[in-house]
Amino acid sequence: MVALKFTEQCKDPEMNNLIRIFPVACLTFFIASNVFADYKTMEKESFVKKVSSPLIDLPNGRVPFDSTLTGGQPTFEQLKKAGETGFKAVINLRTAGERPDPEQESTWVKGFGMEYFHIPIAGAKGLTVQNAQLFAEALSKTENYPLIVHCKGGDRVGAMFALKAFHIDGKNKEEALLIGERAGLKSLTKAVKKALER
Repeated sequence: MVALKFTEQCKDPEMNNLIRIFPVACLTFFIASNVFADYKTMEKESFVKKVSSPLIDLPNGRVPFDSTLTGGQPTFEQLKKAGETGFKAVINLRTAGERPDPEQESTWVKGFGMEYFHIPIAGAKGLTVQNAQLFAEALSKTENYPLIVHCKGGDRVGAMFALKAFHIDGKNKEEALLIGERAGLKSLTKAVKKALER
């Protein structure tokens, strides 16, 4: 009886139009909802990705992890902009003999309202488990994010992320090297591989 009524209703031109329109409307709604969801996802894109370029365009700048900007030496203006745009901390891996002097950078960073960590990494000699532990400790504090991690050009940054991944996070050598490369590891790759064998 229900089937008969449905068949009879289908003979009605208005009902036929509704039957044709309904699936189209459903498809349109499905597409629109997905587009809206993608838009909301884009809105939630990493804060660091939004501000890292061109406002804070570090040499060899990368965003290897959410809320973490890595690269080479930021300028005074870039550090100022970092403080203004919401960064919470800066980790400097350069040594005391490099310029700008780490103590000077400390004054700048703190003056812009950010925390400052200085972990001097003197090339391959600085690639130690102890330094990886200090590095991991600075990265472990959630109140330090978003943050900037830098050296002169980004190579030591990548090296330290690789060491942290291996010695602290328990990653294997291949995974640790990939993490390091993602964070800027280049010319220190050979030294890092040797350090991961210790």
